[in-house]
Amino acid sequence: EGTNVIVPLVTDSLEWTLSSPPPLHQFEEPPLIVEVEHLDCKPGAEVEDVLESQGENITDIIGKEAWVDNDPALYEGLIPQNEEWTEFIDEKSGEWVYMDEYGQRVEKPSA
Repeated sequence: EGTNVIVPLVTDSLEWTLSSPPPLHQFEEPPLIVEVEHLDCKPGAEVEDVLESQGENITDIIGKEAWVDNDPALYEGLIPQNEEWTEFIDEKSGEWVYMDEYGQRVEKPSA
């Protein structure tokens, strides 16, 4: 017991986009800000590689096989309309755009 560590896959969050100090008047509650300058960060490194270099034993990674690193340029000018990032509105034309999980445009899926 206590030997398994689950590390969720995460994406860049609000903390990485804020100026320093953040404009606190824009939030109902102050954002959570974590100082990381004292840590030995390895930008771009895979989480499991960093943990292994620290002597941790990785036994299983859940969900990584479903992660697709799409080119951000594919989504330029599109406003996401659902959590899955498959339905968008083109900000210039106002038309609906549908994409698959790989960022390729597809016809409107049937219900």
